[in-house]
Amino acid sequence: MNNSEILELKKRLKFCDDASFKIETCYVIGSEKRIQSRMNTYLTNIEDSDRHKYIEILKKGLSGVLNRNLLNLSFERSMEGDDAQKFLLAVRDSELSDREILDKFYEKIINSYSTIGNYLIVTIYDAYDVMREGSDGFSQRESEEVFRYIFTCICPVNLAKAALSYHEDENLFAARVRDWVVEMPDVGFLFPAFNDRSSDVNSLLYYCKDPLLIHPEIINECLGCVEEMTSVEENRIFKNVIEEFINEAPEYDTFEVVRNVQDNLSEMLENKVFCDEPTLDCTGVKELLKNSGVKEEHLPIVEEKFGNELGEKGILHADRIKEKGRLEVKGENVKISVKPEASSLVEIRMIDGRKCLVIPMDSDMEVNGIIKKITAKLEEEKQ
Repeated sequence: MNNSEILELKKRLKFCDDASFKIETCYVIGSEKRIQSRMNTYLTNIEDSDRHKYIEILKKGLSGVLNRNLLNLSFERSMEGDDAQKFLLAVRDSELSDREILDKFYEKIINSYSTIGNYLIVTIYDAYDVMREGSDGFSQRESEEVFRYIFTCICPVNLAKAALSYHEDENLFAARVRDWVVEMPDVGFLFPAFNDRSSDVNSLLYYCKDPLLIHPEIINECLGCVEEMTSVEENRIFKNVIEEFINEAPEYDTFEVVRNVQDNLSEMLENKVFCDEPTLDCTGVKELLKNSGVKEEHLPIVEEKFGNELGEKGILHADRIKEKGRLEVKGENVKISVKPEASSLVEIRMIDGRKCLVIPMDSDMEVNGIIKKITAKLEEEKQ
């Protein structure tokens, strides 16, 4: 699914007065893996204030950045042999009305979800009459498909923080009663995927609140999908690979290597063919680093580290390992931030026997919001 398709479903949640929205909730005591309570009804039957809270939770489960919080996952096997995929279809087709199927659904989640805290499972079923765009790209024609899907969010339930609150009857401040509060989703999944604005039963959309904690047990054991790395995880692995050979070879300058790598990644992405996202296997990563100034004798270190992190057939996506923000140089007492397009202005020089970063001061500088006009002074020194 792309951003446009995700946004289309997210907007639909704003207009959930449609009777097609069925909701099922299941409150689980995590330490005992025990179901405490359940609810099954239509969203239209819930009080407005409560319904808006559920909608807020569901919309959060469709929020974030693709390949970071939102992952497009596929199933490991073909539909004919994939029991997990068939079971999700059964849940969808039951329209959350078959108690036996829902019992098995919760059993799969509870047995695979790794947590000891309490949590609330919120699942909706919806039948979306998908309108097709006209030839002009704006007008809409009659729908050609009803997109039927389920969307599940797993939300931690924790005690509210201790605090003083005002007790109006007694006209005083005292400790408030600590309620159990439902937090925003930790994990979520939408099945089937809404690819090309149509149902794709071979894929699903997966949400994780923390890109470094994606709960692979849910992906593998409960959903039966192929685990996908987030962009955060790919970036972390790539940095570890670079750091490994830099630590082994102190003659490299970290800033220069990183700058060259990012410049080469930018060039690779600018020259990509059509819409294909460039990927790098171990050979590709070695070639990238070689072109960025890494010596031939240090490439075996890169190969070993890459293999340890990703295995022989592992790949990295160029767009995910390229830094989107500024280049930063951090030390114990200093932090320098440089725009990627201006990184070539920063030089590395030996001054009084010490390696230094040199930044040209050829324009006005600002320190804590105070501008120092230095252009005239520089002109005087040139003369």
